[in-house]
Amino acid sequence: MAKRRLKLLGTWAILIAFLLWTVVPILLIIVNSFKSAKDIFTDTPKIFFTPTLDNYANAFTKSDFGLYFANSTIVALASTVIVIGLATFASYALTSFQLRYANTIANGFLLGKLVPVISMLLPIFVIINAIGLRGSLIGPVFAHVALNLPFAVWLLMGFFRDVPRELEQAALIDGCTRMQAFWRVFLPVVLPGIAAVFILSMQYSWNELLFSLQLTTLETYTLPVGIASFVGAISVDWGLSSAAATVTMVPMIIIGFFVQKYIAEGTTSGAVKG
Repeated sequence: MAKRRLKLLGTWAILIAFLLWTVVPILLIIVNSFKSAKDIFTDTPKIFFTPTLDNYANAFTKSDFGLYFANSTIVALASTVIVIGLATFASYALTSFQLRYANTIANGFLLGKLVPVISMLLPIFVIINAIGLRGSLIGPVFAHVALNLPFAVWLLMGFFRDVPRELEQAALIDGCTRMQAFWRVFLPVVLPGIAAVFILSMQYSWNELLFSLQLTTLETYTLPVGIASFVGAISVDWGLSSAAATVTMVPMIIIGFFVQKYIAEGTTSGAVKG
């Protein structure tokens, strides 16, 4: 009994420590976004203070935060849609067609994800700059597609492999073409995997800084680049940065809330065979 209680206590201690590690930084950002500069720069953290919305007002009126938000929305949605489209058809082809080097190609996609991201910055920058897309929103879209596509293909291949081949054969016998079988049989079954790819790709593109910083200009800054610009050489506007970061978190939280059902189904798919 004592060992069981000790084990339970250790489990709760780990969970609480992980919760504090995850939640406290986010909570500090949210709290600082409602503080004035005088309340932020104190020797000891001020728990009780008079909330203010000045930081949020300044973010939208005294900076181009609205433009950054629109740019991030366009880049994240465009890159995610392209990734889902390419990854879905590629993973279906690699698992359903009798391709001679299908496994080699799949391993090649995974290898692309294992390469350090920083090592891909220079070649992608050179390519985007050479075709004249640097400074436009298309540049970061292409970069994010290149970075997210290998993992998306590798992830969706696992879902397509779990689809019984008998379903496709039955659809073909009933007169469906391969494309009709794809839309009517495979796509509904792998929808949880597509939802997982959507949230992961969207989240990465929404928060990506390195490539967006190098491929954009002042008019095409995304949110991470715009928030980073609030950090000056001499001082940092912590209130403005915290308000911008808080607003930036909201869309991903909302999207995650609505697709969590499909992600949960995706993590357990294939566990029970009927």
